[in-house]
Amino acid sequence: MMPWGLFSLALVLVLVLQTSVLPFCAPPAVDLLLALALVCGLTAPAVDARLAACLVGFAQDLDTAGPFGLHALLLGLAVTVLTHLREWVNRHLWWARWLVGFVAALPAQFVLELHPRYGRGEWGRMLLDAALTALVAALLAALVTALPTLLKRRGRLRFAPR
Repeated sequence: MMPWGLFSLALVLVLVLQTSVLPFCAPPAVDLLLALALVCGLTAPAVDARLAACLVGFAQDLDTAGPFGLHALLLGLAVTVLTHLREWVNRHLWWARWLVGFVAALPAQFVLELHPRYGRGEWGRMLLDAALTALVAALLAALVTALPTLLKRRGRLRFAPR
């Protein structure tokens, strides 16, 4: 069961950070909303993860001038792919989570890059921008999903009897 209250709080915090802080201090390849959708896809039950990704996409659509629902559709499809791929890999390895997150996010990011720039002949640049954004978001998602394990391991070592 997905903790929807915690997800709602995370969504609001990430949306505020993405729209008000990151444009001034981070490169354009950092997409925290995509990373949040990937975290949900890696950790939540499949149906809840897909719904959460669509909600993240709708929140991202609120900040764009493009067609409403495009981000929701693409993030929902990306997390649908991710929920199928995550069953084939060892999710205890951070690089495996990173790899499946990247593979799932790349097509969605490419379509998002393609939509406003179609017809300009910037295919290489679009693919590079999409790959960089998917790579960074998948890495952030893999690291966020590794935090509970690292904190438990650190806590056990600190309080272990001598």
